[in-house]
Amino acid sequence: MSRMKTFLIYLLLFIAFYVFSNIMINAFLKVSYTDILNYDVDVEELFVDITEAKASNRDGHIYGIVKNNRNEVIKDKYLKVSMLNNKGNVLGEKYVKIDEIQPEQLRKFEVNFNYKNVKTFKIEITDTKPEDINFLELIKTNANDWVNMVAN
Repeated sequence: MSRMKTFLIYLLLFIAFYVFSNIMINAFLKVSYTDILNYDVDVEELFVDITEAKASNRDGHIYGIVKNNRNEVIKDKYLKVSMLNNKGNVLGEKYVKIDEIQPEQLRKFEVNFNYKNVKTFKIEITDTKPEDINFLELIKTNANDWVNMVAN
């Protein structure tokens, strides 16, 4: 009988420690994220509203809503989200596909990133993303840019 009491005490202590450690881990993770308050939205075709933007030293996320404020259907576009550090250098880019959005229609979007020390971001609209560009065309464009740069 005393062994059963001892076992139950250890079991309760283990459960209490497990619950306490999970609460502390979640609390630490929530405090490690800071709000991104300064950002630039350079989109005319859509109304873009950022509902939440948070970053930590390791990663972050951006939640928002887009609304078609034109009288025509917008389709096959991408929101290009460029993550920037405090010096304005681009740390990376993420693309959100907008298949088709009717006039006055709302749509939520989410961007998760794994870049360190993101301080701000910029949102633009584009027709393509890098994977959609023909690789040979990209080489040709970059080669022409290189030749022009060297010639000057």
